[in-house]
Amino acid sequence: MPKLEAATLERRKLEIARSTQAEDVLTGRVLLSNGDEYSCIARNVSIQSAELTVASTISTGQVVVCYFDQVGILPGRAIATTSTGFVVAFQIKPTRRDRITAQLEWWAKTRNETTELRRAPRIVPLHKDVEVRLGEQIVLTGTVLNISMSGAAIRLSTRDGPFVGARVRVGERFATVVRLLDDGIAVQFLTPFTSENFDERVKL
Repeated sequence: MPKLEAATLERRKLEIARSTQAEDVLTGRVLLSNGDEYSCIARNVSIQSAELTVASTISTGQVVVCYFDQVGILPGRAIATTSTGFVVAFQIKPTRRDRITAQLEWWAKTRNETTELRRAPRIVPLHKDVEVRLGEQIVLTGTVLNISMSGAAIRLSTRDGPFVGARVRVGERFATVVRLLDDGIAVQFLTPFTSENFDERVKL
């Protein structure tokens, strides 16, 4: 990605973060009709439309193709411009609408769970080293950054970690990846800890 595009997108991400507070967004890329491709983030996403933040100017009526990490490919058309990008109206074939609707519902559910996970009281455990298993063959070395009764933030030794929605085993506890961090993942436990056995000595 060109440095100018990256810097502009990062600045706009910060603007959105300040204005939307805890609101979550979809991340991905958008292909314009002239062949240019840009990173983007999407707010107010529905099966009909979304508001995109993108480091490029665009005219209304332009055909675009969006790819969102959590949903997939969604073609559409720009119907309005904003101070940080544009609004896209999706043009989804009837045969795909049910599947895309289900994926968006899953994303909304995960977003709500992630919000609850962020609000839960957190501690830094004494035992920080942990293994993160994706299936039986992939084992990643991790460090627990903080932990709550319902989940944990974990720094991984590699950037090639699990994707959002992946089922993993963190130590001896099964969990779901609900958010990607710059250097790791945030997970939600399938079975939360109870207050009776949750303190700094907790071990995953």
